[in-house]
Amino acid sequence: MLNLQSIYFGQDHKNFDSNDYDLIRKISRLAHKHHRQCENDCNGEGFVNGKFYRCDGSTPGAYMADNETTIFVKEINTIENRINKLIDKNDVHPIIKGWKVEFQHDPRGATVKLYYEDSYIEL
Repeated sequence: MLNLQSIYFGQDHKNFDSNDYDLIRKISRLAHKHHRQCENDCNGEGFVNGKFYRCDGSTPGAYMADNETTIFVKEINTIENRINKLIDKNDVHPIIKGWKVEFQHDPRGATVKLYYEDSYIEL
């Protein structure tokens, strides 16, 4: 977000501070991991924590105990939980909730969409 968008964003949101910017940077890193795992799930192969998995039955551990959920979906859920915890920790005001996050698993677009006071933040 170090572009012209950040300048306009700062002008529109006067209460935005460096802690909020740090939160965006953390979520941005997690969003890139989320996108990569969505691509892996779509392709049926990829890396999770440095280990290669293929969902054609040739790699043990690619499917969870239910034989439906892949290791990639499990990692996607873990990343989503981490992002939600970051949002909940920083969005402490009981009435005004400034942060909102949306997830979608289609890797052809943004898999994580972040909003601050209804303004979209391009990650």
